[in-house]
Amino acid sequence: MTRSKTFQAYLPNCHRTYSCIHCRAHLANHDELISKSFQGSQGRAYLFNSVVNVGCGPAEERVLLTGLHAVADIYCENCKTTLGWKYVRTEYFPAGPAS
Repeated sequence: MTRSKTFQAYLPNCHRTYSCIHCRAHLANHDELISKSFQGSQGRAYLFNSVVNVGCGPAEERVLLTGLHAVADIYCENCKTTLGWKYVRTEYFPAGPAS
């Protein structure tokens, strides 16, 4: 018996969409793209306003090109492939000392 893929959300076919490279789960509409001017550890990174079909790992501090940030890995909900990370703000990672 073949199991069909089910995703939490399907994006409209009339728009250009971004999807998981491994399972093709829809992730974002092109209209949600904010910037392609980011650089990740494995190459170019995209910044989106909103995404679908992703899960989020725990927040942690990482040193990025622009300094220390609180981020959390995001992964495809369907195949669990790590897709990148998102900026987070939590009580565990304060913005810094008050001036």
